Amino acid sequence: MTSGERRSAIVRSAIHLFAEKGFRGTTTRELAAALGVTEPVLYQHFRTKQELYSAIIEATAADASRHVSALRRLAQSDDDETFFRTLAAVILDRYQQDPQVYRLLLFSCLERHQLSDLFFERLFRNFHKLVSGYIRRRIRSGAFRRVSPEIAARALIGMISYHGQTELLFPGRLGRLNGARVADQVVTVFLEGIRA
Repeated sequence: MTSGERRSAIVRSAIHLFAEKGFRGTTTRELAAALGVTEPVLYQHFRTKQELYSAIIEATAADASRHVSALRRLAQSDDDETFFRTLAAVILDRYQQDPQVYRLLLFSCLERHQLSDLFFERLFRNFHKLVSGYIRRRIRSGAFRRVSPEIAARALIGMISYHGQTELLFPGRLGRLNGARVADQVVTVFLEGIRA
């Protein structure tokens, strides 16, 4: 493996271990063993466990950014249904495709790890600003009622995320729901409440 390939492999394995045991519960010895390398080899790529954790967050943020590019383009339009359904699909798809990242985020926040702030800055703040900015623009145009764009964005993202979290934490316990149907119903409920 090249150095870059080895580094990527370390990040992927670390995501799995941190998602299973948290930052504090995962040792560098376990990380090295999962990769089939020694701890000194691990330290050649990442000087500290914290540096590795930062690399995971950066890789996750870059991946998430690619997934929201279509949403950024739609934010310039006035097609509310398409914008919000795409938003819902992006959120639900991330829960389905990358559940370990959400487990890692939960551990990070519950452990009050200092890098949870980096998670927030790189993954959540800009996403929330995009959604609240869209809502603000549509309020100004008269399409939406005068509500707090920040609260409305949080409410919509929360409704969608709740479904993803429920499936992550309690798979199938509330019955299996089709993601597209969930997105459609949540967006309908949201738009019926916010339209002028």
